[in-house]
Amino acid sequence: MSCATPSPLPTTVLRRDSQELRFFSTITTFGTPRDVTIDELHIECCFPVDDATAALCRALARDDPGADHGHRQ
Repeated sequence: MSCATPSPLPTTVLRRDSQELRFFSTITTFGTPRDVTIDELHIECCFPVDDATAALCRALARDDPGADHGHRQ
């Protein structure tokens, strides 16, 4: 019986038709805030895991009209 080695980073995978996007995330928590308004503030940032996901993110950031964003017309 063989088992795949698990990744040290949990990833989020989004799929639509044949397109697959993979992200890992980091969560920042403010441990000892001096302001009650940020007492329970958490910030989650997602980063692309692979080149295909990174390329699509860059295209979306540029708002490149020629990029295939998975939209159908």
